[in-house]
Amino acid sequence: MSKKSTKALASATLMSLVLTTALSAGPVKAASQVQPTRVSGGDRYATAAKVATTNWTTSDSVVLVSGEGYADAVSASALAKKLNAPILLTTSDTLSSDAQSALNTLKPKNVYVIGGTASISQSIRDGLKANYTLTELGGQNRYETNIAVAKQLVTLGVSPSNVMVVGGQGFADALSVAPVAAAKGQILLLANNDQASSQGAIDFVKDNKSTATIVGTANVISDAIKNAFGSTATRVNGGSSRFDTNLAVLKAFSSDLKADKLYVANASAADPDNLYADALVASAVAGKYTAPLVLVDKDGTNATNNAVAYIKSENAKEIDVIGGTSVVPDSIISEITGQTSNTDPEVSSISSIGLNQIKVVFNQEVDQDTAEDVTNYKVDGSTLTAQGVQSTTPSDTDAKATLQSDNKSVLITLAKKEKQNDSVDVTVKKGILTADKSNSVPELTQTITFADTTAPTLSSVSARGNNKLDVVFSKPIKVKAANQREALQQIASKLKINDKNLSSFGINYDLNSDTSLEYSALDDSLKASTEAGYYYTDEVEVYFDTALPTGNNTLKVSDADDYVLSDAAGFPIADTTQNFTVDTLSSAPKITSIKAEDSGKVFVNFDRPMDSKTATEAGNFKINGTVISNAPELKQGDTQVKITGVSGLLNKNSNTIYISDKVEDAYGNKVAEDTNQAFTLDEDTTKPTVNSVSALDDTTIRVKYSKDVDASYATNVSNYKLKDGDGTDITSEIPSTNGITVPGKTTIPTTTDVVDIHLNTKLTDAQYTITIKNIEDTATTPNVMDDYTKTFDGSSDVNAEVTGVYGVNDTDNLGRKITLVFNKAMDSSTLNNISSYQFKNVKGDTKTLPSGADISPSSDNKSVTIKLPTSYTYYYTTNGNVGAGVNSKITSTDNQVTALYAPGVKDANGNTLEVGSYGGDVQAPGTGATVKANSLKVYYVNDDLKADVSFNTPVDADTMDASKFQLGGQAADSAYVDGNKVTLTFKSNNDDTNNGTTDFTDPTKFTKINTIKKLGENAPLTITNDGTVKDVTGAPVTTGGTVTPYFYDAAPRTVITKNGGTVTDWSAAIDSTNSKVDVSVQFDTPIEASSVQPSDFTFSIGGTTIDADDVDTSNAANGVVTFVFDKINNHSGYDKFISANTPGSTLKITPKTSSKISTPKDGNGDYTYYVPTDDDLKGVTITAH
Repeated sequence: MSKKSTKALASATLMSLVLTTALSAGPVKAASQVQPTRVSGGDRYATAAKVATTNWTTSDSVVLVSGEGYADAVSASALAKKLNAPILLTTSDTLSSDAQSALNTLKPKNVYVIGGTASISQSIRDGLKANYTLTELGGQNRYETNIAVAKQLVTLGVSPSNVMVVGGQGFADALSVAPVAAAKGQILLLANNDQASSQGAIDFVKDNKSTATIVGTANVISDAIKNAFGSTATRVNGGSSRFDTNLAVLKAFSSDLKADKLYVANASAADPDNLYADALVASAVAGKYTAPLVLVDKDGTNATNNAVAYIKSENAKEIDVIGGTSVVPDSIISEITGQTSNTDPEVSSISSIGLNQIKVVFNQEVDQDTAEDVTNYKVDGSTLTAQGVQSTTPSDTDAKATLQSDNKSVLITLAKKEKQNDSVDVTVKKGILTADKSNSVPELTQTITFADTTAPTLSSVSARGNNKLDVVFSKPIKVKAANQREALQQIASKLKINDKNLSSFGINYDLNSDTSLEYSALDDSLKASTEAGYYYTDEVEVYFDTALPTGNNTLKVSDADDYVLSDAAGFPIADTTQNFTVDTLSSAPKITSIKAEDSGKVFVNFDRPMDSKTATEAGNFKINGTVISNAPELKQGDTQVKITGVSGLLNKNSNTIYISDKVEDAYGNKVAEDTNQAFTLDEDTTKPTVNSVSALDDTTIRVKYSKDVDASYATNVSNYKLKDGDGTDITSEIPSTNGITVPGKTTIPTTTDVVDIHLNTKLTDAQYTITIKNIEDTATTPNVMDDYTKTFDGSSDVNAEVTGVYGVNDTDNLGRKITLVFNKAMDSSTLNNISSYQFKNVKGDTKTLPSGADISPSSDNKSVTIKLPTSYTYYYTTNGNVGAGVNSKITSTDNQVTALYAPGVKDANGNTLEVGSYGGDVQAPGTGATVKANSLKVYYVNDDLKADVSFNTPVDADTMDASKFQLGGQAADSAYVDGNKVTLTFKSNNDDTNNGTTDFTDPTKFTKINTIKKLGENAPLTITNDGTVKDVTGAPVTTGGTVTPYFYDAAPRTVITKNGGTVTDWSAAIDSTNSKVDVSVQFDTPIEASSVQPSDFTFSIGGTTIDADDVDTSNAANGVVTFVFDKINNHSGYDKFISANTPGSTLKITPKTSSKISTPKDGNGDYTYYVPTDDDLKGVTITAH
């Protein structure tokens, strides 16, 4: 499956060409009613494939272009339009999986490959030749490729009488000219100021007696080159920029264009200038519909303003935006239409700052905890890691992420300095939540280039009150130091206020217990990994123990060097000054509001910033007379004091907070003496619920609660139960340590409303089931959540792959069966399609499957067995010897199959198998399927006993023999295979519960079901080890060890054995010596001793109902429960029993429907309860002796 990856600015370059013949015009709307349509994909390859398969069901031809360069794509646009064919993009070395998927869907006859082997490798071409007619149009450079395409267009019937010529050195002008050339039905040629490069285009014009229209200024194509195109050549001048040229071309050819529909794409300049894939795609689309393509720059620039003015003047009825919000932000669309085209959360842009900082911008506000969790980001394929303050060995993956004040931008400072002009992939994983935590931001991978040729600057200087100074730099600066205190000292040595050393104002260097600065701070700081002994930071907060001068002040930075205040590239900040103002305030700070939550949080809001030292000391605050235990935090620009962990101190309704007059504001003013402020707490009586459960990635499940819950409960693995698609309990795959975490937190907080469940196995099944219990909130009286069970989809991030290709040794079909096993459920339609497969023979030829091949997927779609025609055999060797099952009579190397591939098979999510993971060489079967742990389930269906058992590999249904499976020593009567799950049936017998022959005290006379149930959850499952039952690879199926029921759902049933009409296994024994009567009831399975109560049965003798006094469960493991009537502790049961037991009397024993008698707890932690049958409720009559 393609990840959402973009090559620098959200696929900002190529997609216009891909969409050349794709999008159809919609209904015309008035300009004020225009609803923009945004077309964008995860990456250029996925978008091209999606456009192709959405707009063509089939196509005779497909044009294939490199997605890594754009010159060939310019030439391909006109060809695709002529052929009415989609454009697909590929990487240069291997055919992209998205392109392969589209080819499988479209089934073209012809593939046109544009460009030389440097653009699209020979190996890709060779692979395509096996299935398609290949036309290769390329040359040594873009100009030769362009002429090859032009000649092909002439061959296809395009008139060369009029051509357009555009500069080929860059693609800015081509963006504007390509749609015009397509609209006019003209060939587009590339030229430049170099005669040699342009000669091919010149010769084409001369040979075809073409009239050339040169588009661009003389700086792009000189007059000398223009004249070389002949005396009839004319020029349409461009502008001073690509945007000016765009508007000039649109105006010059306005009569050739239809303005009812127009396209908008970004063409912002970059270094290197290759960031406009979307614009190239859009140019092709616009050409198909004879529509203008309007290029925009970044929001707010003159170029964008001019473009918006043009769009408005044209009064277009339909607007198509090509590219995501990272390249054409919604703000630009709003300027045009007053509407936005996308409100779903997404990453707007990823960019580099210097050599060791990354800026990620989201299109809406995001959650701080998850946005600042560095493990939600990857650089160059490696997940970033948090660096501890006391770290002595910084890692290259160490980083610090900080959400900025707009709540949309994140700055990630890296411990590793990247090399100049290095391009790396940066991934924003989908673990980041929106601000309201209702949605996850989709994953995005983007390639960015690190480059730094400028020195850092001083971005801002501001005072917070009169005792804190905030100094912000334009990029991370480094400082040589052993710890944060020393780093601050070194930086401070380069700073002066009003020409006085910073140290003269009394810098506070107090430390926390972890050696970090307590009141001052190095923001976004971490130790460098590539430059040992250095810190990086981009912002310094200096806390002073004395007040700064009131009024206007000047901060001076001077004498920066390689050791202090230089960036990662080694450029020191230049000497500079910046003014800042320190306000004066002499009144006491006042509380503006207090908000309390039943979760134990109190927020105290002041009318100004508070002092970082005194306002964060726990001893300065009391709630209802008790000093708080947790140190408060300052929030919202230091104007809010956040107090947590005080649920035990809060009263329902009325409360009082005391604030000591030691607490000061940031100006040194103390709060009023004896500040006591009343506040109320509304009782929370709402139970938490689960809002959603979803697979976050291939090994993580995210659970979102409706409110903050107690994190100690929410992260306790014992409160969760997870089952896979077969119903097997896989809770054990959650690690006992850090198995459940709170996103964005390295330690477990007091409360949370989101948790991530981490697994040691991948979420490959189509569905999973989770049960959550015992979760409670932190209200004064905690509200406990109702038990919750939810079935959810497995991870779509798990890349489908073939895990093995096996030759099945089947004597009836010698050499003919080959099984492919997949790691997840696959799409049944593609599994069953013979065209989805290819094989390689001994000669090394790769071919499609012969038409006579038979395809048989397993019922769970996790494997497929292909039976070859009789003239074929699979072939492999082991240690030089021909493998087992190979048909030696097939000697033709053409028909000896050595490898099998499934390039056309998709997974259940519609994703194709990636190159290198869709098959391989035929091999001998493995060790064979074994039973999955915690999978055996025993239960009733009517009166038949069933047992479900799952294996780690699908079972071959053709080899199934039920008699080879024994449960509790009893062979199954029948068996049903469903993929890797086998259901065994043990048929009922009238003697199971009520008979005249079975003696339940004699195991040799038990029925089959009695024998199994007598053992209960200890009944072992065995498989006869004779190789009869095989998995789909042909290997024998085994248990793999001791297997007993994990789910024991076979409810207890009473057993009544009669001998000549007399019940023999229920009894009423009178013990006159001990004044006791024991009445025993026989069940067919072990009973949980604690589940039996004396009142569970009624006892009637001689017309008198007598209650049991006690119950004896000492023999409950054998299914015997004894009800006791005695005289102990003033019990009267014995006397009543004896009094009623007159000669000839009988005892009738009847169960109550309210009883909770159960089996012992099974491996899943569940009990199964006895439900009296109609016969039971009629009562069992015995005689007391």
